[in-house]
Amino acid sequence: MELLRDWDAWQRRIGAVPRATATYTTNLYALRDQIEDWCAAGRLHTLSTERAVLLLRADRGFHRIHHVARDLPALADALGALPAGTYTSDLVGQGGQLEDVCAAYSANGFAVHTVLQRMTRVGGLGADHDGEATVAAPGEAAEVVVLLERLLDRFAEPVPEVAALQREAHDGRLLIVRRDGVIAGMLLYEIKGRMAHLRLWHVDDNARGLGVGRRLMRSFLARCAQVQVQRLVLWVIGDNARSVAIYRHYGFVPDGLLDRIMIRHEGAHR
Repeated sequence: MELLRDWDAWQRRIGAVPRATATYTTNLYALRDQIEDWCAAGRLHTLSTERAVLLLRADRGFHRIHHVARDLPALADALGALPAGTYTSDLVGQGGQLEDVCAAYSANGFAVHTVLQRMTRVGGLGADHDGEATVAAPGEAAEVVVLLERLLDRFAEPVPEVAALQREAHDGRLLIVRRDGVIAGMLLYEIKGRMAHLRLWHVDDNARGLGVGRRLMRSFLARCAQVQVQRLVLWVIGDNARSVAIYRHYGFVPDGLLDRIMIRHEGAHR
C-alpha cells in the first residue's frame, strides 16, 4: 500500500484504469474536497493493480475501501492483494444490482455486516413548529463525538471527526438538545437546493421517551420548511424495525436503494 498525498496523485492512479467499458465498477462517490481533506490528514492509502485501484481510508482501527476497477475480475484481484487487516466497504445499489459486486468481495474473505436502506420523504413540508433544539457551537462538537462513539456501530455508521463536526456546527447544521447540562441528543443534516439529507439523528439511551428526538426532528423539519425543501433522504439500518417505524411516522418511506456493508476482519483470507 502507498500513502496518497494529494488529488493529482489520485487522478494519475485512476487514470490508468480503463473506464469506457460496460463492466467498469466503482463505489467511490466522494467529492474532491473530501478526498483532499483525507489526504491532508494522512488517512488515505492506495493499492493498485493493472486494472484496478483501491482507496483505503483509515477510520478508528480499520480501513474503509473504495474501489475503482475495469471489471469484477479486476476488482477481485485487487481485493485478493490486500494485506491482513480489518476492512469495510459500502456497496450501494438496487437489490439485485449488488449481487455480483458482493460476490467479488465475498470471494476474498468479506461477509455482510449489515444492510442500510434509504428512506425518502417527498412533497412540501408546510409550516412546522420549531422543536426548540439548539444549534450547537463548535466548542460542543467533541461532546457530540463522545455521545456518538458510545451509541453507534462504527462499521455501519461512521463517527465524524471532531474537526468535521466543528465545521458543521459553525455552519449551523448540527442540532443538539441538553438535559441537566448534558447533551442528550443530536441531529446532523445538510440542505442543498430543494433536497435535505438527514445524516445522523441519535438520542442517548438514558433520554429515550422524554421527547428529545421529537424536538430535534421538529427543529430539522422547520428548517427545511423555511427554505422550501421538497425532498428529504436518510439511511437507516434495514432490520431496525423501531427506527424504520419512527421514520415512517414522520412521512419517510423506503425507496429501494440499499447499502450493503461488507466487512473482512483481521486475518480473514480467501
